[in-house]
Amino acid sequence: MTALSPARTAPPARTRSGLMRAVLFGHGTVGGGVAAALPAGVRLDGVVVRSRRSGLPRSVPVFTAPDEALALKPDLVIEALPGGAQAEAVLERAVALGCHVVSANKEVCARRPDLAARAREQGTAFLCSAAVGGGVPVLETVERLAHGGQGLSRVRGVLNGTSNFVLDRLADGERLDDAIAAAQAAGFAEADPGADLDGRDAACKLALIARTAWGVDLDPAAIPARSIRDLPAGLPAKAAREGRRVRQVAALARAGDGVHAGVRLEVLDLDDPLSRARLEGNCVVLTPETGTPLILSGKGAGRVPTAASMLADIARLVAERCR
Repeated sequence: MTALSPARTAPPARTRSGLMRAVLFGHGTVGGGVAAALPAGVRLDGVVVRSRRSGLPRSVPVFTAPDEALALKPDLVIEALPGGAQAEAVLERAVALGCHVVSANKEVCARRPDLAARAREQGTAFLCSAAVGGGVPVLETVERLAHGGQGLSRVRGVLNGTSNFVLDRLADGERLDDAIAAAQAAGFAEADPGADLDGRDAACKLALIARTAWGVDLDPAAIPARSIRDLPAGLPAKAAREGRRVRQVAALARAGDGVHAGVRLEVLDLDDPLSRARLEGNCVVLTPETGTPLILSGKGAGRVPTAASMLADIARLVAERCR
């Protein structure tokens, strides 16, 4: 995929037909799932990939140059790239061109609150539900609580399916390297799993939750996080023998005007809701200011849950446009 040229600000895209015209960036594990199940009302006008290969759509133009795809002036940019500078450049350019955006890129979305703010100012959508919880509707539920009168005082959750998968394999007595390899083979972990294991991925998700709940922009890099690689050897297996489980717990709490965030490794009793998240599962406990806590759980990693969450954001855009 070639580099993007400098962005030039343009007015928000307008749909000339009854369809929302979309360009998809990335056709890998997640992007391929999105392309295969786009909802009615969306027409895929282009797919952007790093290099041409087999398995790409035959009925849709395929580009390796982002500028060529963006020259189509799509109404919607769907960003499903692996991450990094290229993904950030695509999101910057899409917002500058006035496109609606749907992304699963938690690192860029968390670190660049200005992108969502600029989209909001110009009346376009910047949706990233898939960046938190995979197929678990975390951000949607947080938004409903925050704007529905109940508020939100505390969040506690297993937000990284890869780490949870690895911890369960460690509890079964596997070596860390073997557990990581199994997560990679299953499609849950990247070639470099550092963001997952070291808690950086979960920290980005906490930043997105805090922004949605309270309008607070946290720097993900400043959120304290402990790495699974620093666990004492054999601790997950020892905990399992004692009827407990080690979990990577991401926590947010609001106290007065401040928000406290952290990603910790905790040994939990089996009656703790977070203990029930198995393998790549996610589980989040949302404690509102009024009312009883809500427990959300489901698959947090892999093609199906992430693609499903992105498709839900796209369907939401189509529904709102038809009102």
